[in-house]
Amino acid sequence: MKRRIPKRYIVLISCTDKAPITFSFHPLAVIVPLAIAIVTPIAWVGMTLYSHSQRNLMLTEEAADVLQQLNALDAEVKNLRERAGLPRTEFAPTEADPKSSPQGGTGTPVEAEELLETANSRLPALSADLKQEIEPALENTLLREAARPTGIPLKVTTEISSPFGLRRNPFGRRSFEFHQGLDFTGAYGSPVHVTAPGTVEKAEWSGGYGYHVVVNHGYGYRTLYAHLSKLEVSQGAQVNNDQIVGYLGSTGRSSGPHLHYSVYRNGTVVDPQGYLD
Repeated sequence: MKRRIPKRYIVLISCTDKAPITFSFHPLAVIVPLAIAIVTPIAWVGMTLYSHSQRNLMLTEEAADVLQQLNALDAEVKNLRERAGLPRTEFAPTEADPKSSPQGGTGTPVEAEELLETANSRLPALSADLKQEIEPALENTLLREAARPTGIPLKVTTEISSPFGLRRNPFGRRSFEFHQGLDFTGAYGSPVHVTAPGTVEKAEWSGGYGYHVVVNHGYGYRTLYAHLSKLEVSQGAQVNNDQIVGYLGSTGRSSGPHLHYSVYRNGTVVDPQGYLD
């Protein structure tokens, strides 16, 4: 049999020698406020705990993202140090990917605030390293790299007609000689371009090289362009990369139109093949 909640309750309070006290009430009027009084604190505590957990989760994700970016920045700093010729400095171990790197053992959970503090503590060290060591060293490295001769001094179709090193003397039949550069073929009058910026050290005539130009690029690099038909620069001039210094010819000790190209490193002639790319 289905029970029904009475519409109203009557409470009688009697006392000796006094008139009884009666009052009535509806049960829902008591149950509802009581339920609210009980549920409200529980709901507040639940919402507070949920909000706190969500905040910790967001902070943890934020800290992990910051640490990941710092690891990437740290890797770039190490590459810059290596390029600048500086010793590598370890700021913190790189975070491994657990999906690709086997890992194990016990560990202590780290709070989100501690993760952020760790990330923030690494920024000053990275910034100081960039400003105090890497930037000056890298600037010097970039200048040195810019001074390095690169490429072929002719922009026309060409090939090497005589390599660097020992070769048969083109004028001595059976004798041999050491060739101190590369000979490039080309049409007479083709523009000859300098392979790095620098200062014209020589722009003159000699019996062996005919009209020739020597450019000092700094950092121990010098280049020679010989057998030119005409000079386009003079001694002491500043030249930019790819600037025309003269025109291909056959002056001096030459068997036909070509460009002789030499590269010197710290006063010693080296094979230009290593500087063509």
